[in-house]
Amino acid sequence: MAEATRGEFLSLTTIGLGAMIGGVIGVPATAYLLAPVTKETTFESVFLGPVDRFTSEQKFDPTPATYVEDSENTATSSGLAYVHYTGKKNTDWHAEDAMFVIFSNRCMHLGCPIAATPGGFQCPCHGGVYDTNGERTGGPPIRSLDRFQWEIRKGSELWLTQRWSTDIYGGMVHYYPVKMPGQPTHTPGPSWISNVLYPHVTYTHGPAPGPVPLPKA
Repeated sequence: MAEATRGEFLSLTTIGLGAMIGGVIGVPATAYLLAPVTKETTFESVFLGPVDRFTSEQKFDPTPATYVEDSENTATSSGLAYVHYTGKKNTDWHAEDAMFVIFSNRCMHLGCPIAATPGGFQCPCHGGVYDTNGERTGGPPIRSLDRFQWEIRKGSELWLTQRWSTDIYGGMVHYYPVKMPGQPTHTPGPSWISNVLYPHVTYTHGPAPGPVPLPKA
């Protein structure tokens, strides 16, 4: 069998190292792309407080409420929700006249905490601005604020039961599986393409709720 020259040996070694490095890099990258599509986590219901704590709001002044999504990882799963009392009485969270609208406090640009204002919400990091429906009205955020699904238990307890990303257009609030800040909820073409390019946080849930009209001014 012919012996390899020194140059051929170095070339083969370089190719082998390149393939090995590519494999090392490629496996985690592939796992990253596939994991969000296949791995799901459960959004555990979270008790926010008694209902009457949130029903004294005048005009637009939502009540901030802290919560812990994962009781076993409190340091990394704590969050803040803004509970807006609409003045209406319907306890169906998905109704047009729902009693509450509960917003996430994460800006949809890079995830900075937002602050409530009389006209909606503002992000102090990069100037994102949202109206009282959570719809982006200025700055770099890519979409409207995430919202929480909620329910009233035992007649007097307000609980968060699920989280959804939203996009507001055509006078309607559209709901989607939760995307990370900076990711669009939908793109042109089949939905699976969007999910691969912008994998959502795969909470276990059924189909996303249908759109709901914005409240009348």
